[in-house]
Amino acid sequence: MSLAIGTLLAVLTTGAAAIAVSVLDWSGPADVLAAATGVTRALQAATSTGRQGAYYLPSGHESQALPLLVFLHGTGGKGSLAILRLRAFAEKERLIILAPDSVSIAGVWTVGQRPGDTTEDGNHVMACVREVMAAPGVKIDLARVLAAGFSVGGNAAAYLATREAIFTDVAILHGHVVSGTIGPRRPRAWVSAGDRDRVRTVEYMRSVVDYLGQQDFPKVELRVFHADHTLQDEELAGLVAWWLGLRR
Repeated sequence: MSLAIGTLLAVLTTGAAAIAVSVLDWSGPADVLAAATGVTRALQAATSTGRQGAYYLPSGHESQALPLLVFLHGTGGKGSLAILRLRAFAEKERLIILAPDSVSIAGVWTVGQRPGDTTEDGNHVMACVREVMAAPGVKIDLARVLAAGFSVGGNAAAYLATREAIFTDVAILHGHVVSGTIGPRRPRAWVSAGDRDRVRTVEYMRSVVDYLGQQDFPKVELRVFHADHTLQDEELAGLVAWWLGLRR
């Protein structure tokens, strides 16, 4: 049986508004946006609701195998809007960014809760991964593939990264993990929070870290940033540095 994550967050209406602002209304310095000179492409894989998503290839991506970041949006989000937020980081750090849409037009994700469970959301994300890997000129560094989810997307990221062998790391950004979501795999894990986040408080995110520890994750990184229920540049830079082993 599948569990609709949106139902769990129905009471967090103010949080949903904050998520939408963080994705839809973000703008950065003109020079940062101008640095994004790669290619954004709409995904061909589509859900039963007609949603797709997008991916970003940095300039010169054909020259080498690059890390792949699969980003799962929060409530009210879309992959194409997430790409606008992340493409400057992709260009700077030489990443391929894949941002699928959820099946739900409300931007929530549905994942399985028992061994063998499958959902359209899970199938769609993996179809998108295969599409990007098969794109002409694309080479993926299979030692560095991250599933990262913001807010409600965090549970979906945990679901996929603990079941699909392609993922080496998982990141839960201001999100949650529902009991039963975790599969058999134990990738490296990052959990982050905002010290002003009232939707997913620091205390709540510490409980997520504790839960992952109880599930035998060997190493979980917890980072707290000066932020509300939004993704700031410092947090995104910290995540990429942790994932790729960069010095900051």
